Amino acid sequence: MGLLRKFETSLALLSLFAGVAFLLIMCHMSFAFNCVFGIVFLTLFYLYVRGRHKINLPVSLLALVFVALQVDALGNLFGMYGTQFGPFQYDEFAHMTVQLLVTPIIVWLVQHALMKWGHNLPLSLTAFFAGTMVFSLSAFYEIIELWDELYFHPHRIWGALDTATDLQFDMCGIVIGTLLACVLLKTKQTTTKSDLIESRA
Repeated sequence: MGLLRKFETSLALLSLFAGVAFLLIMCHMSFAFNCVFGIVFLTLFYLYVRGRHKINLPVSLLALVFVALQVDALGNLFGMYGTQFGPFQYDEFAHMTVQLLVTPIIVWLVQHALMKWGHNLPLSLTAFFAGTMVFSLSAFYEIIELWDELYFHPHRIWGALDTATDLQFDMCGIVIGTLLACVLLKTKQTTTKSDLIESRA
């Protein structure tokens, strides 16, 4: 049992390292590579969570994460960063959209993890915790951008206010994504309760 736990911890750390490395180099890689890596990484994550923790992740939420990765990859492919995209710079649009698409699965995972550990918190409080986690990850991504700028010089930081602006639009996306997740999960809970009542009647 101890050996299994050590292997699992090592695998988790390796996956974390692979994810950070991918975020660091993805703007330098081809669109095809980013697509394949995204599919493989998310598939392995899905299989691990399902096999090890008996949690069936909604494939639709994983698909949103994949779309979020493609928003960034497509921006790099067509050279959209640094250009106007509707009322936003593409960088601002990407940061807001990516967080909006990623937040629902984090809310879902936090809710199920807390329930598994015996903590039945209100959905609004669970969503708040999940939102703070996503914002922390967004801040860490800004550090990854700084590393990329320092060591690979891809011009990912556009000025003195770039990081603050990115975090501002990250926060907007997280708030919208959290509200969306609350609506979806609330609707699902209501539907599940209705089905249980009907089955008992």
